[in-house]
Amino acid sequence: MGVRLGMRAGRGLRAGRAAAMLLALGVALTAVSPTTPASAAGAGPFTGAGAWVSIFSGAAVWDHPATHVARMQRAGVRTLYLQTSSSASPVRTQVFRRTQVARFLVAAHARGMRVVAWYLPPLRHTDRELSRAMAAIRLRTAGGQRFDGFALDIEPSGSTPAGARRNANLAQLSRRLRASAGRSYPLGAIIPSAVGLSLSPRFWPAFPYETVGRYYDVVLPMSYSTSRVSGATATYDYTMRNIVFLRERLGPLVAVHVIGGDAGRSSRLETRGFVQACNDAGVAGASMWHYTAYGVEDWQEMNLLHG
Repeated sequence: MGVRLGMRAGRGLRAGRAAAMLLALGVALTAVSPTTPASAAGAGPFTGAGAWVSIFSGAAVWDHPATHVARMQRAGVRTLYLQTSSSASPVRTQVFRRTQVARFLVAAHARGMRVVAWYLPPLRHTDRELSRAMAAIRLRTAGGQRFDGFALDIEPSGSTPAGARRNANLAQLSRRLRASAGRSYPLGAIIPSAVGLSLSPRFWPAFPYETVGRYYDVVLPMSYSTSRVSGATATYDYTMRNIVFLRERLGPLVAVHVIGGDAGRSSRLETRGFVQACNDAGVAGASMWHYTAYGVEDWQEMNLLHG
């Protein structure tokens, strides 16, 4: 594409320069207008810079919630995305390390941060999967604190059924989740990269974007540019293409929080390209996968995220 990402730290490209870059990348300008107040408001706790902690982040993280929350807050993180359950480990646990989850909530709220629970269901037993999701949503600390939102990780696992049954189970789980959580509770849908799906159509044929648009307030595409491209310009382009697709498919006001590539595999310039694309597109929020993979340069670049 031959476009240099000579981006200014802190504020990014001016409007004319951004427009020229988008044209060079072949992106429709009408599809990447900055997020309006309506879509930003709908994003709720999903706005700003985020950090992800999974149940596999290890005892070094889970045993010391206050220490790591303080580190996140100093780095500019506004929302902690905390995995609360897994279908694989431990199998019968509704909330993983419930006491530590409560400590994360208390520590983050004390520092003005929000906390969103997330869970990956295999889409096989919707009763069990709904129970795990609602266990996180209904969780209360001793002081009455709770999660600020919940995100369902919508991607196939090893035991996920294929074809129409997969989509039907997702629709059923999503409908029941919305009904159980209530109309006003912030729900996010973590979904595969739209560009990635187009490149690997057998991963999830006929992905049900309509279900996502109907039941969820915010879409969190796993853009994961580090799995597909390299270099700052290519990262910018790949990130922007995912945002544009979602706005074309779900409407220009859809609230989007983009999950970038693996922080451990992203160079400073690639992270800068990711952040610049998010800023130019005016998304509600952004983050990279995952918290323990961030380097100092990643924190520095993510701190330039607008909003």
